[in-house]
Amino acid sequence: MKKIILLLTIISISMASNAQVNSELNQLILKSFSYFPRLQELNKTSEINELRIDVAQSNYLPIINGVGTYSYVTPIGQTSFPISPTESKVIKFQPNNNYNVNVGLVQPIWDFGKTKAQIEKAKAELLVTKQNTEAAKMQVAAQIVSVYYSMIYLQKAIHLQDTMISFYEKNKQIIEGKIRQGDALTIDLANINNSLDQEKNRKLEFRRQFERQAALLTYTTGQSTSITNNDFDFQFVATSDLNSSTNPDILAANQRIESAKADEVAALRGRLPNLSFQAAAGMRNGYQPNIDEMRFNYLAGLTLNVPIFQGHRLSLNSTMAKKTAELSQLSKTNLEATLVKDWQSAQIDLTTYESQIKNAESQIAASREALRLTQVRYNKGVATYLDLIYASSNFQRSLLNQLQYTYQATLAKAELARLQGSKFWQE
Repeated sequence: MKKIILLLTIISISMASNAQVNSELNQLILKSFSYFPRLQELNKTSEINELRIDVAQSNYLPIINGVGTYSYVTPIGQTSFPISPTESKVIKFQPNNNYNVNVGLVQPIWDFGKTKAQIEKAKAELLVTKQNTEAAKMQVAAQIVSVYYSMIYLQKAIHLQDTMISFYEKNKQIIEGKIRQGDALTIDLANINNSLDQEKNRKLEFRRQFERQAALLTYTTGQSTSITNNDFDFQFVATSDLNSSTNPDILAANQRIESAKADEVAALRGRLPNLSFQAAAGMRNGYQPNIDEMRFNYLAGLTLNVPIFQGHRLSLNSTMAKKTAELSQLSKTNLEATLVKDWQSAQIDLTTYESQIKNAESQIAASREALRLTQVRYNKGVATYLDLIYASSNFQRSLLNQLQYTYQATLAKAELARLQGSKFWQE
């Protein structure tokens, strides 16, 4: 047992050290854990399953009941006995008014493992719920990461749009001066106004998406929170091979299989008998010779209950539990195949995005220099306005592409961390 605990500790430390987030993002994740309704529902389910273990264990305890009954009976058995040549006496075998007050006890002695099977089943269901909670926490944490970095991406995109808008406004002033001097046409002013409106609309779209992500973050954490960080700083180093044993969904699937097996054992135990001790003590009437007098009485004995035929319910329950275990195993197999597919896809995405980021650096350098030279040539009247628009669009596109590649690479890292089951937050 100590070896198992040590191994789990080592695995948990390894998982925790393989990924990490900044303090701001960590706080958002913790807020979501304490607020998100789905997690609260799972926590409450765990509490209920813990109580089910106590309920199952209570089958070992005695059952004590206090019972009081009254019944009026007529007619009743009676007979006459002669007590003299001229007189007879009526003797009743039971009273018309019957009273019975007692305290009864039933103590299970041996149930052939049925209670133990119920306890193991309840414990297995508790472990399923707890592992489902861990899987849900991983899902929520990954969602927070996605929303958080999408907001950073949109903030950077909005800032980039502000730069482009400022660029076009500056050139608009230059064109207006050229028109007054007769060196430019009004169509140039119309074109730059059109480009300026397009950039403003693109900024509005980025702003709309940012507000939607902020609303989603509020929905998940329960608080309206502003983002101060401005970096794609999610740290995660993916392993070369997927270790599915640390994935929370796979762990939850394993627990569901164990729960189904425990359910199957409990169903099989239902075919076995019960042996219990029964005792009762109290006061009742109906005893001769004074049948109306309340007298103390008690009883004690054993009861053996052997199931013989219950409408095939026991065999059907056993078959259904076996089928459920088979279904849980098939679900795990399907989940493992999906996990491998998603892992490979995320690995390919990350590799591609990292290569595109590197390629975008040279594109940014080239387009920046081209824009600078075009701006100089345009100011001197050598280049046309269309040349300037083309150069600025290329520069903007290269910046947005690199920003998007960096954002998508961050999401790919977060997805790999989720699939591997790496805990990237600190509680």
